[in-house]
Amino acid sequence: MDEVAALDGWLPGRIFWDDADVEASVVEWIWCDLPRFTEAFLDDTFTRLMRHPANSLFRRRTRLAQLEAWAARSPGIPPTGFIFHVSRCGSTLLAHLLGELDGALVLSEPGPVDSLIRAEDRLGRDRQIALLRAMVSALGQARAPGQDRLFVKFDAWNTLQHTLIREAFPETPWVFLYRDPVEVLVSALGQRGVHTVPGLLPGQLFGIEAEPDPDAYAARVLGAIYDAGRGALAGSPGQPVNYADLPAAAWTTVAGHFGLRPTAGEIARLTAASGRDRKKGDQPFTADSATKRKAAPDALRSLAERWMRPAHDRLEALRGG
Repeated sequence: MDEVAALDGWLPGRIFWDDADVEASVVEWIWCDLPRFTEAFLDDTFTRLMRHPANSLFRRRTRLAQLEAWAARSPGIPPTGFIFHVSRCGSTLLAHLLGELDGALVLSEPGPVDSLIRAEDRLGRDRQIALLRAMVSALGQARAPGQDRLFVKFDAWNTLQHTLIREAFPETPWVFLYRDPVEVLVSALGQRGVHTVPGLLPGQLFGIEAEPDPDAYAARVLGAIYDAGRGALAGSPGQPVNYADLPAAAWTTVAGHFGLRPTAGEIARLTAASGRDRKKGDQPFTADSATKRKAAPDALRSLAERWMRPAHDRLEALRGG
């Protein structure tokens, strides 16, 4: 069996970049026999899969060229819809609900996709687009009979590379999910993601040269994502979705925008699934908007109003809310 054909059943899990020779960069593959991905994030699935004997005892590695060749030989499911989001705004819930649709496969914040999206300093634009398509194709292989719907939820900061993603997938409909700024900032400061910690991602990505206050830095990062979503919506047929409209927006606004008409049975499944919190091991979901607003100190409210509210309100105007 040739090297490319041998990739059947394997998923690209990580890219190890070679800055001296980018084409010598290594893709590490992970054996996967799951019919779908059920963890809140795909990287959590990868972590679990690494305990499988096939992965703990054996490492399959290729160059980037083999990733492209595999996509050409075994095309994945064409993307049905993309989710962009500001973070801490119900995107995990939305991805979980879409995964309950018949024939659905969801890629939730896949690390190797983000690695390619942020490789603009390593790759020319055309090469970056080609590899991004190949990566989504390799991750989006049908894993069960009848699986023909692929949804990708990107990392929040990928909204700032929206133009690149749209160039790679111009026909794929997308939504931008957001939430009240105070609620988002309370959550973001309570459990910081990598994008809200100074130094973990380049501040220049968000237009920030220097910001000594870590809370202000987080607010400015989130404000930049709100604004990027607003800018993308102004010039592209995306759909803004407010957290307040979940969960029903999943089977109405979002499904409709993605060209889907859920059956009564699917809606019943989505309604039941909306009562479970995927981030907390499927414990009962508890609405927390009022709690978050009540917990916000004045200093946090001021940061949210200064750096996040203007773009949020422009999003609301686009949504008609």
